[in-house]
Amino acid sequence: MRFVQFVVLVPLAITIAVDAFHDCVQSRRNSLKSRRRRPGRPSFSSDTSSPCSGGICVGMTDGPHQGGNASYPVAWNGTTGTRLEAFMTVPQYPKALDGITYYIWTDIFFGDESLGRMNQLVPQLLLGSVLDESTGPPDYKPKWHTHETWMFGAHYFFETLNLTTMKIESHAAYGPLFPAYPGETVYTLFEMILEGTQNDADTTSNKTSYVTDSFFPIWTSTMQVVGDPSRMSILPIRHPYMGMGRNWPRPSYSWFEPNFQHLCLNSCWELYGAIDAEHVPTSGAVYNLTITQPKQEHSHAYYDFTTWEQDEGNGICPSCRVEEHHSRDTQQVNIEIQVV
Repeated sequence: MRFVQFVVLVPLAITIAVDAFHDCVQSRRNSLKSRRRRPGRPSFSSDTSSPCSGGICVGMTDGPHQGGNASYPVAWNGTTGTRLEAFMTVPQYPKALDGITYYIWTDIFFGDESLGRMNQLVPQLLLGSVLDESTGPPDYKPKWHTHETWMFGAHYFFETLNLTTMKIESHAAYGPLFPAYPGETVYTLFEMILEGTQNDADTTSNKTSYVTDSFFPIWTSTMQVVGDPSRMSILPIRHPYMGMGRNWPRPSYSWFEPNFQHLCLNSCWELYGAIDAEHVPTSGAVYNLTITQPKQEHSHAYYDFTTWEQDEGNGICPSCRVEEHHSRDTQQVNIEIQVV
C-alpha cells in the first residue's frame, strides 16, 4: 500500500512582496489578529469594562494564535486521510441582538501560498450581520446579510493579492444555509479524499506534478444538524483558493503543495459586538472534537498530537474548560464554554 505523509516543513520563498504570512506554517506574532478579523470588523476580543463580553477561542498550545508553529501533518495512506469531526451545541440567544456579528465554529486552516492567504475552511453557526453567501465563480466575492435567528453553512474564506490594484481582496465560497435552534447539536466534518483526474484543470494543463497515481486530493467541508440529514451543508474544495491560483505567476492549484502539508485548527466563539452580558449568548456550549490520522505502515510509529488551551478571550466570561486525550493515531478534545 502506498503511503504518503506530509510531515516536513520546507523553506517558504515569497516571490511576490505582499503583507501576508504563512498562517499554519510560519506565524508572525504581530499578525495574529488579522486572520480572525472579517472585512470591516474590529478584533472580537473584549475592550470594555464589562466582566462578561467579547468572544473566546480554544486551540493548539503554541499555535498560530500564540505566535508558535504547532500544527498537524496532513497524511494519506492510500485509502484514508487526515480527518476532523466536531460536535457542538447551539447556545441560547443573547438578550440583545443589536450590533452583533456572531461566527461560531471549528475550523482548519493552512499555510499561505503565492498570492493567496487566510486559507480557512470554516463551517459556521451565524447570527446578526454576517458574511453568509458568495457570488460564486469566478470571483467568489463575499456577500453579507442579517439574521435574527441561528443559521449555519459550510464555508471557505481566503484572500488574494490583486496585482493590478496591489490590494488584498477577500473571497468566500459557501454551501447552502440552514436554520439551527438553541439546544441542538451540529456536526462538522473535514475530510481529505482523492478524486480522479477527469477534471477541467488536470486534463488540460498537463501539470502532472499535481496528481498522484491518476488521482488528486480534495478537501470536503460538511456541517449538519445531528439527527436531521435534511439540514446538511456540504462544500467540496477541490483546489486551494477555489482554483483562482491556477494562472498566478507562481501557480497554486493543488492540495499536495508543500504549504498545505500541515494544518492548524481552532474552535471559536467569534463574537463581534458582544460588548456586555446582554450581547453574549445566555448559555454556554460544549464542543467534542476527534482528530484522526490514517493508520501508519509501521506499528511503532506515533503521530505528535499537541495539547489544547484557550488562546483568545478575556477568560472570565465567556470562560472554558479543556480536556485532551490521544492514542496512537486519534486525539479527542473536549471543550466546555461557560458564560456565568
